[in-house]
Amino acid sequence: MRIKCSLAVRYVKIVIGCAAYAVGFDVFLAPYGLNAGGMTGLISVVVHIFGIKAIGAVSLIVNLLLLAISGSRIGKNYFFGSLIGSILVSVLLDTLTLLPVPDVEPLISAVYGGALCGLGIGLSVSAGASTGGGDIVVRLLKLKYQDVPIGIINTGFDLAVAILSGLVFHDVSKTLYAGISIIIAGYIINVVVYRFTYPKIAVIISKKYK
Repeated sequence: MRIKCSLAVRYVKIVIGCAAYAVGFDVFLAPYGLNAGGMTGLISVVVHIFGIKAIGAVSLIVNLLLLAISGSRIGKNYFFGSLIGSILVSVLLDTLTLLPVPDVEPLISAVYGGALCGLGIGLSVSAGASTGGGDIVVRLLKLKYQDVPIGIINTGFDLAVAILSGLVFHDVSKTLYAGISIIIAGYIINVVVYRFTYPKIAVIISKKYK
């Protein structure tokens, strides 16, 4: 019973995480031309260049390729969790474009878009899965740099993609706004994954010991 309950909680977190990410991207970031970074950011650049509308379909193909390449290095549970997350977020990215887009300032869209994307990624990671794409790359980097918080790795990767996007489109303003959303997303990821419980080690030196 406990195993079934824990599995149910895990998949609920994955579903909510994918939905939050898709809403953040489709409602707050993509309509204002803000690059979300990661693989989705790279794909959005390619989609714009070639005039492809189905970003979710392209994202799914890339995610499946990344999962096939990473294979056993990310573990069986993470593999299947990420497979479900990749398929779900790809479907939602194409479906939730039907949602109304609020008429807000770019800074507001960057803040809320970054917060929702960070929440989505954080929930997925805490459930032992991912939303696919850049998250898989970040996971592989995390295996190599285990002492670095996953939010910092994610932020570095996403900022690199945002800067590349800025160079391609020659739009400094959108790149700066995207940087704000990425930094917020990285912070939210750390909050969700670690819940402020970073391990601390205290070394006490004293003559009185047992």
